Amino acid sequence: MNIIGTGDFHKQVAERTGLSLAQVKLVLTAAGEQLKENTQKGYETHFTGYFNVCIKDRKAKDGVNPFTGKKMKIAACKVPQVKLSASFKSLLKKTKK
Repeated sequence: MNIIGTGDFHKQVAERTGLSLAQVKLVLTAAGEQLKENTQKGYETHFTGYFNVCIKDRKAKDGVNPFTGKKMKIAACKVPQVKLSASFKSLLKKTKK
């Protein structure tokens, strides 16, 4: 698997849009911070054609400490969830020949 780091991603967006690297960094950083803020406030954020970010309630459950083997209770909590759009998922499907 190839990995694109943040810096390379910023360069790719700058090349595609014609914006300066500084402008791209500013916009993407602001978008990321706004997404975090919306999620923290409990809002669901939709990036149509890409993904949705929402908060999911996770129920309390029983678990096992992997180091000691002792049973333990895992408290209920809220966790962020990212759901990819159908069109985004279709990019990853392998075609059968």
